[in-house]
Amino acid sequence: MPVDGVTLHGPLGEFARELSPLDDLYAEEVYAAALSVWSTAIAPTVKVQSYLPGLRPPLVWTAFVGDSWNPPQGPELSVVRGLRMRQNFTSVADCNPVNTVVHLFAAVDSARRYPSLHTSALRSTLLNSSPFGWTRGGKPQLQSELNHALRQAWDGSNFLSAGREKRTPVQREQDRIPPMVGALWSIDEGAWNQRPYAPGDDAFYSRFLPIKLRGRPRAGRPALAGPPPALIDAYAWAVSDQRQVQLSDAAAAKWGAVRALESAPSDTLDKEQAAFTLRVGEHTLRIAAGLAVAEMSTVIHHDMIEAAWSLVRRSILDASDLSKAGASRFEEPMASVGMAMRATASSDITPAASSWHTEESEADLPDAPVQRRTSVVQTQDRDTRVTRQVKNWYDGTCQFCGTVLELPVPPYTYSEAAHIQALGAPHNGPDRIENVLCLCPNCHIRFDRGARVLTDDLRVIDAVTGEDLGALTVHPQHRIRLSYVQQHRARWDSNT
Repeated sequence: MPVDGVTLHGPLGEFARELSPLDDLYAEEVYAAALSVWSTAIAPTVKVQSYLPGLRPPLVWTAFVGDSWNPPQGPELSVVRGLRMRQNFTSVADCNPVNTVVHLFAAVDSARRYPSLHTSALRSTLLNSSPFGWTRGGKPQLQSELNHALRQAWDGSNFLSAGREKRTPVQREQDRIPPMVGALWSIDEGAWNQRPYAPGDDAFYSRFLPIKLRGRPRAGRPALAGPPPALIDAYAWAVSDQRQVQLSDAAAAKWGAVRALESAPSDTLDKEQAAFTLRVGEHTLRIAAGLAVAEMSTVIHHDMIEAAWSLVRRSILDASDLSKAGASRFEEPMASVGMAMRATASSDITPAASSWHTEESEADLPDAPVQRRTSVVQTQDRDTRVTRQVKNWYDGTCQFCGTVLELPVPPYTYSEAAHIQALGAPHNGPDRIENVLCLCPNCHIRFDRGARVLTDDLRVIDAVTGEDLGALTVHPQHRIRLSYVQQHRARWDSNT
């Protein structure tokens, strides 16, 4: 029996164990699907604080992948039927298929027309089927508009606000997508293996957990009479008020061990494989938040992080298996996560703060203020809207090297806006989106000093060694003007 070490925790784990033998699905698969439904149900009123800016909905998106002998259709329907979703979780507006933006908007509009019986908050929308459409040539296709819209929904960054004025048409269109969109997809393995991949698509693929379907859902089998009573009570508690879930100190330490995996395998995996480790920390946190709320707690304890990580680990192994890459590349970093989690304290008591001192310090002299002087300088009047837009497109990720500099306080990430054609004399570049890149400080200084240049087809070149460092990451809506790239390159070519 392919258990893969998944810990079935709390009322959701109890539900998975009870439904599994009735439906021939493995308990781990029921558990993953139930977490997606549950997280969608509590999303209107529950938020969790992560290392990303702002509070986020605890949405857990899963995608079951099956083959022709083990078709994916059914897991979401089995779990929805077993949970008696319409009866018990009225904040969810049923299941809606989606593979176009039109379908997404229709599902969201439908949810808004029928208010919840238990809460005045906006209803949530559960998406099923597959996010892929098909081209005339018979290949799966993910519309760029749907890609962007779903990423916004998962992030929860475009909260609806009545009465806004002076909104652009694009902003008004995005406002139609609330941050309470859950996803429980079923994808044929053939479509999965042919899934489209372009620069920037890892931002979409990293937002859901792929699960390889091993059980066989049975439409004719009797379902449970409903979820455990404890889960129904927890739902009533969750939607009765706005809840914010936080980590205990011990849970935060274990979560830190998981987040270390986000960059660990990047040097051995290609981008398509590495996409599924980009957000393991966020996935683990959201699963743990859902487990906490299922026990009517606003505190995530260490055992919830451990249980959440066990499911994320299963998903990483499944993604590796589906890609035929093998799990060997993940063995060492995942083993390191396991060792780090075992090494961290399992008590949820706040640890005492450590102290620092040195016996060789200088004599205790009084502190003197630094002398100040007044000066007058001229600065360039930059448009901050340009910087904000470019950074939002890339979530603070460097377009050159993929680095994300994380901070413990707002804004939680740090990146810099780099102008391709430099501002000011003698270059006189414009302050507009087509002339701005989102870079980390190291790449920014290299670019400004000519150690990094771009080719006309937007490949990053190390000007010192001549090495081609790969394609520039470009958001679908980010149009970079070639004349600015050529001016930057000519500027440094003339200096060599």
